[in-house]
Amino acid sequence: MSDKFPFEIKSPDGKKFDGEAEIINMNLIDGMIGIMAHHLPLVGVIDICHLDYKVGNQVHYFAIGGGILNVQKDRVLILADSFEAKENIDKTRAEEAKARAEALLEKAKTDPDSNIDIKRAELSLKRAINRLSLSEIK
Repeated sequence: MSDKFPFEIKSPDGKKFDGEAEIINMNLIDGMIGIMAHHLPLVGVIDICHLDYKVGNQVHYFAIGGGILNVQKDRVLILADSFEAKENIDKTRAEEAKARAEALLEKAKTDPDSNIDIKRAELSLKRAINRLSLSEIK
């Protein structure tokens, strides 16, 4: 049996998840990482991505909206800009967010004086696509 370790995810809006994992997989801004028990300590910047973790034969998923990863000797802390469990993703809401972001980006292209924050719209689009693609995983 693999070693388990505690991990938690926190977001600025007070949302919190506490769990245990045998392995956690996610994307940092400079590549993918897998974390197992007794991993060397590290700090990394999390990209907008899917996080999956395994306990026994169960794999669980979260949509992560970016953040900071802190791997310590005996636990993992994820300070996420936002996160959502796969089973809680509202596909309709994610599709609407995607459409809004795409419309903003299109308007920014056609009307350079629109004062649209392009970077913010691009991040919103990326987060919506991330949630939608996670909702499709079986």
